[in-house]
Amino acid sequence: MKLLNVGIVVNERCQASSVFSVTDLLIAANYALQRYFDTRASLFSYQLIGLKSSVTAYNGSVIGPIIKIRDCTRPDIVILPGAFESVLTPSHSKILLDKMSGLFSTLKEWHQAGTTIASVCTGNFILASSDIAVGRTLTCHWASEETASTLFPSESFNTNKLLIDHGDIISAGGAMAVSQLALYLVHRFHSRELALATGKLMMVELNLNNQSRFAIFHPNTNHKDKIVSKLQNLIETSYNEELDISQFSMNEGLGERQICRRFKKATGETPLSYLQRYRVEQVKMGLESTSTAINNLIWNVGYEDPTSFRRLFKRSTGLTMQEYRSRFSTKM
Repeated sequence: MKLLNVGIVVNERCQASSVFSVTDLLIAANYALQRYFDTRASLFSYQLIGLKSSVTAYNGSVIGPIIKIRDCTRPDIVILPGAFESVLTPSHSKILLDKMSGLFSTLKEWHQAGTTIASVCTGNFILASSDIAVGRTLTCHWASEETASTLFPSESFNTNKLLIDHGDIISAGGAMAVSQLALYLVHRFHSRELALATGKLMMVELNLNNQSRFAIFHPNTNHKDKIVSKLQNLIETSYNEELDISQFSMNEGLGERQICRRFKKATGETPLSYLQRYRVEQVKMGLESTSTAINNLIWNVGYEDPTSFRRLFKRSTGLTMQEYRSRFSTKM
């Protein structure tokens, strides 16, 4: 497992709680990894980076020491916490962003070289100013919506979204959404189980609604095969029903074997294994966030034989369903 170097960008007038929420959650993730996953390894190292060796946050806290960005080795991940108050006027925000212009070219170079950029709240304005997210939707605090549209008229901001993941860039909403962003990074770069264990340790309740990419099985969807995408959608919307590949193939005018070969090539899964993994993920969410009886969770995903599903679950996770619930339930 590779140790991931995280650079946390810190600027004058930043939100101190946003910065330190990230550091505390990264430390907690390393502890949870070692405590619950039987390893001595750490997942993250981090450093504070910026234009000055120390800064004063808008609450008056002095933050440092900070490594100057020009002296930094390119990190694997850059996190842009809240850069300033979300309620500032567009003109005031523009003045502050102009003072951070020394960050923009380096961030863009790092991104082009493979660094993942994750931003939250007004940190999204640094992301937009660096020309990294051109043409892609970002989010930010709802109170900053007017500022976003004024300063970046050619960019798209959707303030209804808590988190938007484009793969190479990740955008999160209001400043305290930084906790969800940090846990999402734990999930993405290790596992959802470690993110849940970290959240439970830090008393941060995760957002596990069905629309969240944080919570559900997402194999490759970036392929160009429209037939495969159609079958993926069928499985994900009808996972509690039997999968009839023969009927699907007839409807598409293709052979069943051809469909299965294309599906395997595009997703890395057979249609049946895809369905099984998707069902397991739905049951995981039920174990994590509800007190629904275990057999009911199994029946709800279309399995009639609880014993058979319990074997599948144990094979997939290494835990019994009760062990999984005990370890990863988010019910405080």
